[in-house]
Amino acid sequence: MKHNIHFILRIAAVALCAMMLLTASACGEDTPDVSSEDSVTNLNIETLDPAIMEFLSRFTDWYYVEGSETVTYDSEKAGDGTTNILYCILGDAGCADWTKYSLSEPKDVYNQKKLDPKKWAKESGGAYKVFESKDADWIAMNIFNASEKDIEAMRAQGEANKWFYLEDGKYYKVIGGVGDPFTDYVINSAKTDGSVYYINYSCYIDMAEGREFRASYTAEIQQKSINGENYWTLLNFSQDETVG
Repeated sequence: MKHNIHFILRIAAVALCAMMLLTASACGEDTPDVSSEDSVTNLNIETLDPAIMEFLSRFTDWYYVEGSETVTYDSEKAGDGTTNILYCILGDAGCADWTKYSLSEPKDVYNQKKLDPKKWAKESGGAYKVFESKDADWIAMNIFNASEKDIEAMRAQGEANKWFYLEDGKYYKVIGGVGDPFTDYVINSAKTDGSVYYINYSCYIDMAEGREFRASYTAEIQQKSINGENYWTLLNFSQDETVG
């Protein structure tokens, strides 16, 4: 008799569990969707904001990594010593168009008698550029998503390598030569997850023999609203393919 009672109780417990599972399933509480990947949408490149390619072409023309053939940028590692976005911002042409932002533009100085504070420009005939450091730092942090800690590291690297230095709230850099890159850019594809835009584009060089392919790139960009103005900003950049 006791054995029968235990058997009946087991059957009742199993039935109760089955009912609970069926109820949970009916309420949509079976197995939650744990997928965390954002959906990515292909964009019509013909309707993209023209400012995207203006921003990327300026960056690609004048961005460089000193002493390296690998041209990449990762905003989360901006101060790791493998690149120096501040150096590129302070370039003779510069990888950012200062006129796009409400900042004081750099000044060129050509005066052998009034040299820069450290007299780095003495050997270049007194030619140097002067930048307001707060404005250059603003571009580095807001447009290229570097941190204040990154900037400190880039300043140290810049002075150690004699690329540029900070003195009394200004950056100083010796002027070099700048040539026209004669480049043309074409967007191959564009996608977005609703926040970040993934742009793949190619660079062509205008040669006497015609237009030649030079390289293709992928950039991750994001639009920010800063002081009521919308700006395209860079998160990541990599060179995918190149020739020559």
